[in-house]
Amino acid sequence: MNILILIAGIAMLIVGAEIFVDSSVNIGKKLKIPTVVIALTIIAIGTSAPETIISVTASLQGAGDLSMSNITGANYFNLLFIIGLCALIRPINVNLKEMGPEAWVMVGSTAAFFLVMLATPLWIGDKIPRVVGIAMILAFIVYLTLLLRHALQGHRSHEHVTHRTSVEVPNEKTKPLWFAIIGVAAGLGIILLGGELTVSRAEMTAEQFNVPSRIIGLTIIGAGTSLPELIIALIACKKRESGMALGTVVGTNIYNFLLILGVAGTIDPLLTTRSQIFDFGALTVANIMFLIYILTRKRITRIEGASMLALYFGYMAYIFLY
Repeated sequence: MNILILIAGIAMLIVGAEIFVDSSVNIGKKLKIPTVVIALTIIAIGTSAPETIISVTASLQGAGDLSMSNITGANYFNLLFIIGLCALIRPINVNLKEMGPEAWVMVGSTAAFFLVMLATPLWIGDKIPRVVGIAMILAFIVYLTLLLRHALQGHRSHEHVTHRTSVEVPNEKTKPLWFAIIGVAAGLGIILLGGELTVSRAEMTAEQFNVPSRIIGLTIIGAGTSLPELIIALIACKKRESGMALGTVVGTNIYNFLLILGVAGTIDPLLTTRSQIFDFGALTVANIMFLIYILTRKRITRIEGASMLALYFGYMAYIFLY
């Protein structure tokens, strides 16, 4: 029965993601908003609902280690496995004008938090102060405000150019905006339900073998809660919407890290153990690798995608053997 429910959950993820991607792209076209902005906002925040629920609940219950491991594992999976797999299937072209600022926010905030983790045991103690969590929340609010302002300015500029240069296409058929909005809501609902079924059944199997919470958070929960992002990114790549695939991962990682971990750390100060510092250090290295790849060639090649997958599986093997 667990296997059947697991298969049903994966099927729901695929169907829901197909509806969600099509509807989101349609909304972007209707409102003349770039698909990368849609990915960085609606898709990124919506698909992070599982991580939000798990991390906030864990903090309320005083299980900050699970919250930290969940976000670290999810971001690691998003960045290395999802982008690596997409690039292996089809090389990803990167629009640095659209993705560059967000990539720097993701890498810079991750590296800064890693430095805080290193300094905390030396100067403060074994817990990161709540003020750091509050600062992360404020940083996310500033980031989102600037992102939306930039999108609005781009929208107005696009409208001005379109008004002067557009040519009517009488045979073009598009679905109405209200239909696309319903599609986004329905697709997201199916995705979240499918992800819940998939993760819950995977967790039940793991608990039977007495797997430590850190490993569960880094692997099953981290990867499981990122299944919506995986399916959405794969379908986006299939439809040659590489901007949406990258935007989904980068936007989700920023949201996971700054907002979810910030809220969790504000509720219950995060404990810094040697293993957690090591895990987050590996995530920082992965972020730097991603930044180097997109800045050097403005694309992620199949070889680079393979190297990202190799790093992901190598680290997963390490934490199980360590």
